[in-house]
Amino acid sequence: MIVRFINRKDELSVLERLYNEKRPQLVIVYGRRRVGKTRLLLEFLKGKNGLYFYVPRGGGETILSELSRVVEVDFFKGFKFKDFSSFLEYLVKRFEEKTVVIIDEFQRLCEVDGAISYIQKYWDEKFSKTNSMLILSGSSIGSIKKVAFQGDAPLYGRRTFSIKVSPLKFLEIREWFPNMSPENLVKIYAAFGGTPAYLEKVNEKISPEENILELILKKGSALYDEPEYLLLEELRVPTHYMDILTAISLGKCYLSEISDFTKIKRENLTTYLSSLELLELISREYPVLVQKKRSRYYIVDPFFEFWFKFVRPNKATLELGLEKNVWKNISEEFNSYLGKIFEKISKECIISKIKSGTLNVDADVIGRLQYDSEEIDLVAYSTKEDKGLLFEVKWKELSYEEAKRTITRLIEKSHFIRIGQKDYGLIVKKVLGKEKLRDEGFLAFDLDDLISN
Repeated sequence: MIVRFINRKDELSVLERLYNEKRPQLVIVYGRRRVGKTRLLLEFLKGKNGLYFYVPRGGGETILSELSRVVEVDFFKGFKFKDFSSFLEYLVKRFEEKTVVIIDEFQRLCEVDGAISYIQKYWDEKFSKTNSMLILSGSSIGSIKKVAFQGDAPLYGRRTFSIKVSPLKFLEIREWFPNMSPENLVKIYAAFGGTPAYLEKVNEKISPEENILELILKKGSALYDEPEYLLLEELRVPTHYMDILTAISLGKCYLSEISDFTKIKRENLTTYLSSLELLELISREYPVLVQKKRSRYYIVDPFFEFWFKFVRPNKATLELGLEKNVWKNISEEFNSYLGKIFEKISKECIISKIKSGTLNVDADVIGRLQYDSEEIDLVAYSTKEDKGLLFEVKWKELSYEEAKRTITRLIEKSHFIRIGQKDYGLIVKKVLGKEKLRDEGFLAFDLDDLISN
């Protein structure tokens, strides 16, 4: 297992800036479990006068015992706060000493009667009158939004800043696996996504396929049931949600298709979909540069898409310990799945190239374009310049002749797009004659170009 702290520079920079401001700070840090929030906060605490409290699962007594254990050195062995308000009184004194206080998994304080309301009261009356920095961190996104972000929430309007910690992007995990080949990096990202706790388990000495077998497909392995645990933590009855995620992973992306697959009535389905959007497990994608915008749903994290596409439908066989048989049956489909993930990766890389100025277009519209039966994988369009870059994305190795035919077909497909200037290109796994295509005025990127972004 490789434990690394990767690319949270922006989040650390924000925390440092807030720390150096001479005013009280109530910061909410949130994100899915195992995404690296605790590592980020402990990194931030280094060299500072700070206290880190973890709120365990359990009732009020269990939680108070854990909070007390952290500070018993200031009192005596076996010390225990008599109630939650006495804990907050202790924090008032520590804030006078410019102490950073982190309460991790703070949403579990709902188990302590009135605890969240007490935090609101103490912030209003005492904490906000000191040079305090209180960081409340949590993983249950639904619960956190209820207590901190909604208009009637106890902490609504009190937070001075919020930081959402997301999984690492594809370009960021290059730093995690600097010696891995580009193709294997795509495979790892497609199966494990960008969640640090999942990436830590990857063994670089074996192939991506062997890692998938050992860590995801094998019964009882580290990630075998991970999505189920996460949904059980967020939702009381996750069965319908799992059916919806399975449908989307299998390509049922439109509302009517999901309804037909799951047998959930459309009027009820929208409520379930909204909950999954709130948890940031799914999102909606709208086609660009067309009047008729029919949205389709997609799963945000590749690990969850992989799991619902390949693990859940094969659970009965996997329970028998036949993961190698399952892999043999799905390996060809996995390669097709890589093509879908490669489209996501390509979009991320094109955005990065635009930001860095490598691509000379001031794009403000980026996405997929669909018109009737025609679809263009990726468009980067500048409204100001009336200029668009149009790309065909393929997880294939192409010869120069195949690449040229693909670009010709792309040009034909784009006849209905009414923009001033169109530049055409390819993003593929590997392309021969890349420089020749560029000399002819086309954009040509392969995996090596994306990795060296």
